[in-house]
Amino acid sequence: MTPEPRPDQRTKIFVLDDSQTFLAYARVLLESQGYQVLTFDSPLGITREVIRQQPDLVIVDVNMPSITGDKVCQLVRSASFARSVVILLHSSLPESDLHDLARKCGADGFVPKSKDPQILIDAVAKHLAGRSRIRSSKIGSR
Repeated sequence: MTPEPRPDQRTKIFVLDDSQTFLAYARVLLESQGYQVLTFDSPLGITREVIRQQPDLVIVDVNMPSITGDKVCQLVRSASFARSVVILLHSSLPESDLHDLARKCGADGFVPKSKDPQILIDAVAKHLAGRSRIRSSKIGSR
C-alpha cells in the first residue's frame, strides 16, 4: 500500500480563470484526484506566484478581460524558473486554434473546455506524466 503523500509533497496545480464557477469546479475536480489546487481569478501577479510557490502545472484560461492567456503564458515563461512549469491553455476555441495558440505562446499544450470532467483530468495527468519522464531522463543523463 502506498502511503498518502504529505500535503507539501502533493502535485501543485494553479488554475487561472476569470470565471468563479470554473475555478470552483476545477478545484473540486482536481482535488478529488489528489492534487493541491490554488485558484486565481486575475492574471495580475501570477508570474510572482509561480516563482514563489513553484507549481507543477498551470491551467490558463485564454479569454480573460485584462490580459489574454497566451500573454500570461509568455510572461510566466519569461521568468527563468517558470520555464520548467507545465502550462496548459484552456478555452472553448476550436482545438486547431488552441493547438496553434499554445505552440505560438510557448504553452506545453491545451485542454478544451468541456462538460466531460474526464477531459480535464486526462489532460492534466498526461502532461504531468510527460513532465516526470523529462525530469527522469535529465537526471539519468548526468
